[in-house]
Amino acid sequence: MNRALPGMLAALCVALQGATARAQEPTDPRDAELTQLHEAVEKLEKRIDELESARASEPAPSSSSSASVYGSGDRPGSWADRVRLSGSASLDYLSGQSYGLFKHGAMNVWDTRLFVDADLARDVKVGDATAFRDAGFTFEWNLARLGYLANNVGDVYVDFRNIADESLLNFQAGRFQIPFGENYLRFGRGIVNDPFVALSAPPPWFWDEGVKLWGTALEGKVGYAFSVTDGEGGFNGPGNGSQQLSLKLAADPTEWLHLSVSGLRTGVLGTNTSPAFAAVWLGEMIPAAFGSGSPVQSFQSGEPVGPGPNKLSNLTIVGADAIFKLAGTRLWLSYGDARIDSAHSTFYDRSMIYWLAELVYHLNELSPRLGGTYVALRGSGMGTYSDSRGYLYDFRYGNTIGYNMSSFDQYALALGVPIGDHVLMKVQYAIQKIGLVHGITDPDIKEHADDNNFFGAEIGVHF
Repeated sequence: MNRALPGMLAALCVALQGATARAQEPTDPRDAELTQLHEAVEKLEKRIDELESARASEPAPSSSSSASVYGSGDRPGSWADRVRLSGSASLDYLSGQSYGLFKHGAMNVWDTRLFVDADLARDVKVGDATAFRDAGFTFEWNLARLGYLANNVGDVYVDFRNIADESLLNFQAGRFQIPFGENYLRFGRGIVNDPFVALSAPPPWFWDEGVKLWGTALEGKVGYAFSVTDGEGGFNGPGNGSQQLSLKLAADPTEWLHLSVSGLRTGVLGTNTSPAFAAVWLGEMIPAAFGSGSPVQSFQSGEPVGPGPNKLSNLTIVGADAIFKLAGTRLWLSYGDARIDSAHSTFYDRSMIYWLAELVYHLNELSPRLGGTYVALRGSGMGTYSDSRGYLYDFRYGNTIGYNMSSFDQYALALGVPIGDHVLMKVQYAIQKIGLVHGITDPDIKEHADDNNFFGAEIGVHF
């Protein structure tokens, strides 16, 4: 309320009274107007007094009120002001060759998910010190993935950012993407950033339950992420006392270069009666007890072998990534080593590598009229690259090839065209090359390792 207003009104009254005293004729027609002005001024003065009294009687916010949680000048509104809904969905047409994954051309709801993000608190203080800058909650409902109805939980966590007002210290608890390399950033919410159709990159990714510490320093030029999770596959998988540790170190020495190195280690996975399934995927392969999930006869060193022990003694993955960003071009290079050690014997141990080279070029560098249109090339692979020891490098081949793949390489060309800000149309052609261990006599296994190229088209939306 403007406190100068009462004084201005008082001055107006004096002026009006003076004008009345100077009036020579008591029947001057202006007398009625002056009387009305007097009444209006009195009403305004009364209203000002009422407003000032009401304002003075408002209680000051207590230390437990929402104002102390959100900080001065930033009081929360309704829940709708603090909760954001978002999501993505894609409709794909996929058609492949005789024995590939998409031998029958068909339309699929390929991936659909919804997200809820809630702002819980801001600028929380203990005394005069900042406890943390903000707290939030994230929930992901994963409805469909790879054309399968999923209806499960992805992310569900609470995070506290800038603890003690330090960018180096942030804390997250719940179920989240394991911080390893750069591939995990393209799952869940980040799926809209994948330039390809139905083609998963081989570096590690997946959700798990636990806690994570992460942060940045030197104005964001270096960072880290460390997590401790339960290490068992699936949502709230049965624990066996082991844990999964992961650590990622990242650096951005220049604006055009991003580097990261990562490591992951688990304890014992599985039990004597339940086959091991890790809480990390490499592409569409999950490290598991050898032979589990497949009825296909396995071969090793040219001879048929039975399933391995249910338990894994440990799983170790190390990897490095480099991303170059220059003039509308993004080049991603990735390389890593994964070692799956079986319990009780080294016979079923596996040591494999993964690799990736991906180039995305935005055509607006050639003409602004092309907007966000891009072309993308990718070559990637994973395997023991040994004809004596194989593994299952894509779970979708579990019933046809099984653990007889010595390698699984993929090469793809894609084109993406944005339609507005929330729709992206993509097409691609992919070539898949599957290597087999030697000694296989079953012609069905050999046939399903051939002719796996496919064409894909996608309409993706996000909001």
